[in-house]
Amino acid sequence: MAADTIRVYDTWVTGKQGRIHFDVMTTDETTALKLAKEYLVSIGEPTTSVTTKECQFCHSEPLFMFSPEQQKQVKEKGGFIVPMPA
Repeated sequence: MAADTIRVYDTWVTGKQGRIHFDVMTTDETTALKLAKEYLVSIGEPTTSVTTKECQFCHSEPLFMFSPEQQKQVKEKGGFIVPMPA
């Protein structure tokens, strides 16, 4: 995968408050799962499980489509999360 392409992982999990939907924007599946787990901890859902069943590759987007801050997060953290309506 080219360094200027982001893979979108559509993620649906069930947490304490019900269904949670977010996209993980990154370059590979391993990083997608890591970022998804970190995000769940950050929103108070540390015990919610996320696997490749809940976090699935959806499509790719060119990196230039994202904001400078989001592009920076890709370089520094390997990707970023986009919260979605459940």
